[in-house]
Amino acid sequence: MAPKVSVESRQSVAIVGTGMAGLITAYILRNDSRGRFDVEVFEKQNHLSLDSASLTVSNKSGTKQRVDLPMRAFASGFYDNLKRMYDYFGVEYGSQRFVYPFSTISESSCEKKRNIRTHYIHSSHMHKFPPLKPEGSSWFTWLIEALYLGICYLWIVACSTFIKPIEANSSRPSETFRQYAARIRLPQYFLKHYYLPIMSAVTTCPHNALLNFPAIDIVDYQAKTFRKPHYTVMGGVHKVQDKLSKDLKVHFSSAATKIENVGTRVQLTWKNDGTGAIESKLFDHVIMAVTPDVVRAIFPPLRSVLGIIPTETVPAYVHRDFDRLPECSKVVDGEIESKPGLPPSERIHLCSNSSSTEFTHEHLSSVIITTSPILPIDPTKIEHSVFFTRTLRTPISRKVTNEIFESPVSYSDAVDSKQWRNGDGNVWLVGSWCWDGMVLLEGCIASALRIADKLDVEVPWAS
Repeated sequence: MAPKVSVESRQSVAIVGTGMAGLITAYILRNDSRGRFDVEVFEKQNHLSLDSASLTVSNKSGTKQRVDLPMRAFASGFYDNLKRMYDYFGVEYGSQRFVYPFSTISESSCEKKRNIRTHYIHSSHMHKFPPLKPEGSSWFTWLIEALYLGICYLWIVACSTFIKPIEANSSRPSETFRQYAARIRLPQYFLKHYYLPIMSAVTTCPHNALLNFPAIDIVDYQAKTFRKPHYTVMGGVHKVQDKLSKDLKVHFSSAATKIENVGTRVQLTWKNDGTGAIESKLFDHVIMAVTPDVVRAIFPPLRSVLGIIPTETVPAYVHRDFDRLPECSKVVDGEIESKPGLPPSERIHLCSNSSSTEFTHEHLSSVIITTSPILPIDPTKIEHSVFFTRTLRTPISRKVTNEIFESPVSYSDAVDSKQWRNGDGNVWLVGSWCWDGMVLLEGCIASALRIADKLDVEVPWAS
């Protein structure tokens, strides 16, 4: 039995933000085996944010289903920490099969559905073989396209295994994916019509931003997820939120406005949206589980340096505008069948123009989720909309991020330090962007585990 810790020796912790990173960090510290931390969480909304964008809808039979926004699919290999945490909590998840129709939107006009041309229909892990033939394609054209894609895909898989991206040194930053694709001579047609669209769906980023990512991010993701199954949480991510937030002390409608060191402690100031009052409190530790733009606004030491990390607002809509779906949906409807014991395949349409990709998920609940739309959506058929902030990556922002998350110096040294490090003055950062990798949920877990390590807290699922 762990020894009791006196009230005087307990440490107070404030966590700003209730997304995945904030809730995981709160759970780890609250369940410290030595009972050393009193945790309070501050959320600007009137509800927890991890599941705040999701909604419950009724399907054609009247059964209610939870629709997660953004989509919370994850793959083995890359999301190992996330998967271990789900297993620890007994969160049910299932292997999900997807069908990806790849389509091009005509540059001449984006007003009508007829300007969408589907040129290939891919089934995850080739569960539908031979691949479905898009309506209007000849057998010869379809066969040539399939052979071309197979060769290009094998080429980039081989390159991601044997040709590593060029890392940064004292004279140059790390290689971008644009530079890497040119170096390995990745065919432009494959890059534009297939690889960038699928990676844009994963990262919710426009093509140009994705090309400016550090190549190591994309190559690492490619290598780790190769031939790995994809999963979705059964019943929605709110089940994860419920597990992490049980008995958690949360200040809702409390938007943090400033974080600053006062002596050896940290003062958090927030605005109570219910009363309009500005309130402050001293803590031993303050942990920011928010995006870089929010950190810049509330934490002066990082106001300048985090300006180098770009962010972008991404819109997502839940709607029933079935008329805007590509014609290939009819082909898919007629060909896809559910195998016994397996859920039916879900369709994700990847419709691209020269600069971006909109991805439209035909959810099993009979609604449609469109993210980063290019084509218009009938406003009378929109049931829900949300805008979320996506943190982008560049070689320079990667360098800045890695410098921030080096081993923190002591508080006494941090006062005169030119570069703030994570943990200086007992102020910490967690989030999907707070690690050296793709800005995805795995970063939330990794950054929370880093704080657990620095504060010498055992993580139950890590052991």
